[in-house]
Amino acid sequence: MTEDSTAQDRQLLRDYAGETRDPHVTALMGELLRHLDQVDFARTTGRTGGNTRGLGQGRYAVSYAHGAQMTRADHLAVLVHELTHVAVDQAYDSEMLNFPAPALSTAERQRVREETPGREEDFQNARLRNTGRQQRDAFVGLVVANGQRLVRELPSSGLSAERQRMVREKLTSHLQPRPFHEYDGVLSHLLTWCDLDGADRSSAFYRSLSAMVDQAAAWRAAGQIRTPRRRRGLFSRLGATLRKLTRGFRR
Repeated sequence: MTEDSTAQDRQLLRDYAGETRDPHVTALMGELLRHLDQVDFARTTGRTGGNTRGLGQGRYAVSYAHGAQMTRADHLAVLVHELTHVAVDQAYDSEMLNFPAPALSTAERQRVREETPGREEDFQNARLRNTGRQQRDAFVGLVVANGQRLVRELPSSGLSAERQRMVREKLTSHLQPRPFHEYDGVLSHLLTWCDLDGADRSSAFYRSLSAMVDQAAAWRAAGQIRTPRRRRGLFSRLGATLRKLTRGFRR
């Protein structure tokens, strides 16, 4: 069962942007609300999760599981997460990949469409194949390092044990397998949880997370990302992780 929730969810996001007192959330919401009228929302039955689809001509459809037990914090975190995917696509024009990726030619798009009709992720994978290995590796290296740092600093956050479990799951089960697709969205999701759950703003976890959110937003504003210089030996240590993560889009 699917229910159109566009009016309610747009208002919920506008209300949240007006009520938050967190400067990092305020800045993020200021960016995201610029895209709000381009998005239609729908609630579905199910347990968790959301999905954002590009409809062409700057329009998007967000659907997400919404149950009676869903808290306001979880609801808003999902909406902010999915709206971040829209901001990413608008910034990079990259099939919602979290960095600029070379556009596909008309012939390449037609080939992907014929090989696997109806699979949006295959357009992403085709663009990843057209991206230089050094750029891919540098981005994955950054995501892996930042994710590990957040997991390591999570006990300092002041969040409840249950919320810490959910944050850890987002970082390890959601972000790690899909770094090219989920980095910006997961950071926005976690920041929303921190804001609404009253995380310790002085903690190492919050300071690191908010800095990462701000950095990702700055990259989107510039339309390009700047990853750290490649350090000797870093990616050899991450070799097994990279091979696993890139296997999905290699032919």
